[in-house]
Amino acid sequence: MKNFIKTATLGTKNFFIRLWNKIKRRFEHNPNKIKESKLDFTLSIVNVVCLLLGVLIVIFPLLNYFSYAFNNGYYNIDVVFFPARPTLDAIIYVMGGEMAAEFWRSFFNSVIITATVTILSNLVEALAAYPLSKFDCPFRGGIMMYFIITMLFSAGVIPIYVLMDSLSLTETIWSVVLVSISNVSNLLYFKTFFEGLPEDIEEAAKLDGANDLQMFFRIVVPMSLPVIGSCCFFTIVGMWNSYGGAMLFISTNRDAYPLALYIYTLVTESGMIRGDAWVEANVKNIQSAGMLISIIPILCIYPYVIRYIKSGLTIGSVKS
Repeated sequence: MKNFIKTATLGTKNFFIRLWNKIKRRFEHNPNKIKESKLDFTLSIVNVVCLLLGVLIVIFPLLNYFSYAFNNGYYNIDVVFFPARPTLDAIIYVMGGEMAAEFWRSFFNSVIITATVTILSNLVEALAAYPLSKFDCPFRGGIMMYFIITMLFSAGVIPIYVLMDSLSLTETIWSVVLVSISNVSNLLYFKTFFEGLPEDIEEAAKLDGANDLQMFFRIVVPMSLPVIGSCCFFTIVGMWNSYGGAMLFISTNRDAYPLALYIYTLVTESGMIRGDAWVEANVKNIQSAGMLISIIPILCIYPYVIRYIKSGLTIGSVKS
């Protein structure tokens, strides 16, 4: 925990230092700098203002809602952006009170779903993208067209549900896992990245007697950490926050609820929260505490994968 706080603090500090340096360079006088037209300068100011407004529109509602997680429910009317009467009672109630068993069960369901989909999805996509990145791959164009068509057209919800029901996977977490493994967008990211890898290294590995699988896992994968880290992180965030698939396939078995669906139900169905006078007065605080706790795992992962995401965001931007 100390290492996480230290990493997050250092990353935040470096971000603001870089931002401040960019602002100073933007307005300081430099005789060698190409003079910017008034129209360009005005557009830059408008862009900055629009971005700041966008940040405020996103941050203030979240700050207002999460402040309820640390507030005493009897004083909710005084909450704006910070707790009026700070307390951890709502968070303790969610993690260790009457709701704890159901909360932690849904939490571990989400861990299983997210970990399984992340590993299987990115492994399958990377293995499929590697041969497709080679221009001598047989039927390369037709196979790529097949994958792209699946991005544009879908059979619909009913056939998928009928398939899961025929496999007796409804009301289980495995229905969510199976329908989430395929992600053609990540396959295209992998393919684009693999196309930019130097062919000399692979040719040298072939001369040393490496077969295709050895070359992929021992040569290609270590050189592809940026795209792997980016795709894995996007998959983790998408699966951790997704409740649509679970809502479709899991309707009656609350033991199979992932955390996102549990939080959705917690927020939309206030009747889930019943108890004494304190519980009735802290319904909104308990809902906010559940939402706050649900985003902590993503916040803990982000500082360790940010360097891979920065590299992965430039995939395909430069071609030799």
